[in-house]
Amino acid sequence: MEMMKELESGKLLLKVNKNLYKSKEVIFSAAYKFTDNCYIQIDSIDPDYYGVFFQVKKSDIDLISEVNEFCNELIDQQIRYDLNNSNSSIKELIIKKAFSPFQND
Repeated sequence: MEMMKELESGKLLLKVNKNLYKSKEVIFSAAYKFTDNCYIQIDSIDPDYYGVFFQVKKSDIDLISEVNEFCNELIDQQIRYDLNNSNSSIKELIIKKAFSPFQND
């Protein structure tokens, strides 16, 4: 199955699997880092995939490289999201312990 597809008018579509990247927050966090160089649109294109549409803002930007870098950033953001979720109870405990002396005031 084709994950990257060139569209008319210099746009490129990247299909992002919803089973791997379950949170839209991950995709939006990754996309935000590329808004300096690209116009980006995100949509649900079918039950299994998000469509991330890229178009460069300037002609000297290599669109394929930008999309490949986005894929790496997507992995980075997913790992951050997973770690944050798996460590949330530990963070809660640390915060509770840190502020416990102030609870009696």
